[in-house]
Amino acid sequence: MSQLFVYGDYTQEALNAQYNQGTLVPDIAPYMEYWTRAGTEAYKTLTCKLDVSYGSEKVELLDIFPAGIKNSPIHVHIHGGAWRQLGKEHVCYPAPHFVSAGVNFIPLNFGLAHEYSITKMVNQIRSGIKWVWQNANSFDGNRDQIFISGASSGAHLAANLLSGDWQSDFGLPENVIKGAVLASGPYDLDPVRLSARNDYLKLSQEEADQNNPLKHIPQGGPEIAICWGDVELDEFQRQGQAYADAWLSAGNLCQTIILKGLNHFDVTSEFGRADSELVEAALGQISR
Repeated sequence: MSQLFVYGDYTQEALNAQYNQGTLVPDIAPYMEYWTRAGTEAYKTLTCKLDVSYGSEKVELLDIFPAGIKNSPIHVHIHGGAWRQLGKEHVCYPAPHFVSAGVNFIPLNFGLAHEYSITKMVNQIRSGIKWVWQNANSFDGNRDQIFISGASSGAHLAANLLSGDWQSDFGLPENVIKGAVLASGPYDLDPVRLSARNDYLKLSQEEADQNNPLKHIPQGGPEIAICWGDVELDEFQRQGQAYADAWLSAGNLCQTIILKGLNHFDVTSEFGRADSELVEAALGQISR
């Protein structure tokens, strides 16, 4: 009997496995413990404005770790969690490295599946960026120096902030985002929609197309860095390379960072090391 391929050379079972990072480690608990412990330390040791509302819904919140410097750059970080778990409190651990470099650090919250669609999530983070741009003066930030990062599904959402067809609808300048570091994300929702992930994402082809960063590459986009580990699932490595290639093909600047010996969860944790290539890439964009 011939095998039925649902995407490329993948059968349904094989495609499902490619979008299940749980196969990479026997237990995610140590990573969660690190993110929580390091985040708690950031909250304790740094000045922070907690649970600032950027919209009308209860999940539309952000935290601000101010640099304490007039007119300083802003870095917004978007958490991962397969679009259905975690929150801003799990990704505040990079804050010390940005604040010590004179950069305001903002982890952004948004709604999660099943309750929220990907379209709603994308619009929420765009609204979050609008709030940051409109209210930068309130925390001595420079609204003309907004940079972003995201890991895993957060990298997908962050990549939607780089798309070139939404800013005017939110009353924002087309170049509102000045740089980005995207780590281990899926940037093409077509295989995601065909995988078991869609059991809870409920993506139609139309919605997948609408929120598919690979299909909305702008010309004149900012400098970005695309990162992944060399022991990640093949699809996540392929997706990172595909997005980097598309970004370059559109005439934009893109740095590719392949992290040796790191899996999907290791890459996310790299934002917590001051000397990591991810943090250095982000601060390098800001300093240029």
